[in-house]
Amino acid sequence: EMTSLKDYITRMKEGQEFIYFVCGETKKAVEESPFLESLKKKGLEVLLMSDPMDEYAMQQLKEFEGKKFKNITKEGLDLATDEEEKKKQEELTKANEQLCTVIKDTLGEKVEKVATSQRLSSSPCVIVTGEFGWTANMERIMKAQALRNSGMGSYMTSKKTLEINPTHPIVTELRKKVEKDKSDKTVKDLVWLLYETALLTSGFNLDEPNTFASRIHRMIKLGLAIDETETEADKPEDDIPALEEEGGDANEMEKVD
Repeated sequence: EMTSLKDYITRMKEGQEFIYFVCGETKKAVEESPFLESLKKKGLEVLLMSDPMDEYAMQQLKEFEGKKFKNITKEGLDLATDEEEKKKQEELTKANEQLCTVIKDTLGEKVEKVATSQRLSSSPCVIVTGEFGWTANMERIMKAQALRNSGMGSYMTSKKTLEINPTHPIVTELRKKVEKDKSDKTVKDLVWLLYETALLTSGFNLDEPNTFASRIHRMIKLGLAIDETETEADKPEDDIPALEEEGGDANEMEKVD
């Protein structure tokens, strides 16, 4: 449904400070965006934009009739409307500090930081970008430019923040695992899987799709109760990694042969 900014302002809720909007590749993509979840729940209207020109235009438009624009895919979205909500958010943030630290340590330079989210209600996590950098959609548009300046991407590439939904069952169970044993290998696998699925749902491309596929295959094997050693036994000998820290014994074996 098409609308105008003037009409949008007449429908704004009492106390609403911003004109919320989101840009994406297609109409369907923005309609199903995880960034909309909490805003929908609160009854806040969001402008959906799917034309590439919208991304350029909204970088120049700062406000309309005294109301500032707010891109809901960028950091700094505060949806807490009263003291009770703010207090609850602070408690959730404190309860998930250790989990956020473990996730950041696992992902390293892939993300700038990890934080609890206010914008999610049904998704476990999402990736937001810095206020002054490219959005995922702008990054996609620029990468598609045939004559783009390759050097430009190095300083405009999105600074990613992974936001986790502290009330989601996956995040809750992950937090329990971290509290029990933060060095658990399963935790690291799940963190990478969550990060890569968040990249896709947030509009980014995967740098290493084969690695992502391998993680998915491992999860499928786990679900089907397939023993990992059975599949590894079928691999060619060339794929078997060399033994580490046992070089001396290996050389002795070669001499015997």
